[in-house]
Amino acid sequence: MSWCTIESDPGVFTELVEKFGVSGCEFAELYSLDDGELARHAPVFGLIFLFKWTGEKDDRATLSFDEAPPGLFYAKQMVNNACATQAILSVLLNCEHVSRGATLDELKAFGAELPFDMRGLAIENSEAIRAAHNAFARPEPFVSDEKRATADDDVFHFVAYVPSGGKVYELDGLKAGPIDLGSFEDSWLPVARSAIEARIQKYAASEIKFNLMAIVRDKRAALEDAKAAADAATAAELDAELAREHAKRADWAAENVRRHHNYVPFVIDLLKVLAEQGKLGAMMDDAKAKASTDANKRQKV
Repeated sequence: MSWCTIESDPGVFTELVEKFGVSGCEFAELYSLDDGELARHAPVFGLIFLFKWTGEKDDRATLSFDEAPPGLFYAKQMVNNACATQAILSVLLNCEHVSRGATLDELKAFGAELPFDMRGLAIENSEAIRAAHNAFARPEPFVSDEKRATADDDVFHFVAYVPSGGKVYELDGLKAGPIDLGSFEDSWLPVARSAIEARIQKYAASEIKFNLMAIVRDKRAALEDAKAAADAATAAELDAELAREHAKRADWAAENVRRHHNYVPFVIDLLKVLAEQGKLGAMMDDAKAKASTDANKRQKV
């Protein structure tokens, strides 16, 4: 069974990991890498970077299975379109600050002694993980599952950045192994930031399509903990912030329902009704006229 592409969105990714059985974390989109933005989301368990993949040569050394530290879980990506889930798992399987749930705990235990490619196959063959991933497939009834990307299509890829054993690693499922980015003492984020900024700078002249997400603690739980230790005035402020977090989660849930829903039957029925009422032809003529007018305006500009 194939894997679908999924949208890079904090609401999508948060619901996805909850489908895996994970609790205690959520995803936050980062708009910069400055200290203030990172501190606003602390603690940050891992970073996931999305960029346009060009197949460029990367001469950085990767660690072999024997060279990689035993506590680091890295898996080769063995199936197309799975890089989002692969990057998410790269963080979760190397993080002890969240409750991973039975599915991911079993995957980590099963893959502990397996080589990188076999770990990738274990992910590919996990029905629970694949089903959760494919739950975010957009309904496309007029596009064949066998549709192939053309040379003009943009291809995007996700990689993960995680701390482990006093070092920071870049985990890219398309590489032969993990990349050691260096050691850290107080915070791992400056090391990761340097690597991400170097990657962005490399393509800055020709590419602006980047996205960065952080896996952070569930903000509702953090606010509840803070509220328990706060005085009355501060608790009231935290209640207001907590209400905003619950509203955000409700918005995410509503958006995800819309993503799953197939609107094609509704559109077909609407077109049928408009045709029966004799309105469809006139609406099509108006749309064509508007499109022609807009095209002429663009040409003049």
